[in-house]
Amino acid sequence: MATIVPLKITEDGVTGALGNCAGGGDEFTNSGVEFIRIYNGNASTRTVTVTAQTTNYYLPRYGKLTKSNTTKTVANGETILLGPFRPNTWNDANDRVQITYDAVTDLKIEVLYLEQK
Repeated sequence: MATIVPLKITEDGVTGALGNCAGGGDEFTNSGVEFIRIYNGNASTRTVTVTAQTTNYYLPRYGKLTKSNTTKTVANGETILLGPFRPNTWNDANDRVQITYDAVTDLKIEVLYLEQK
């Protein structure tokens, strides 16, 4: 498992590059404003899963709700964005979001955020 450091999006753009997805999964510290960008350079479709940490919760207006993991397929040559991730649902005990993949060959990732003022 690799810990990814989120990159700040500024007027000048983002300094950094897509990195390789880790075979055991990836994680990042989440404040609720981060997005995941995934690129699949492989000929095969890949599946990305973001694990929900709190699956049952209650909202007064809606009652008891169940949150599922987010699962997204990424076709060859496709780039996807996922997020943002509400901390009370997605953060683990270390305030990190957990991401896993069905395969990682030619699968690239970066985590981006916009500064909130």
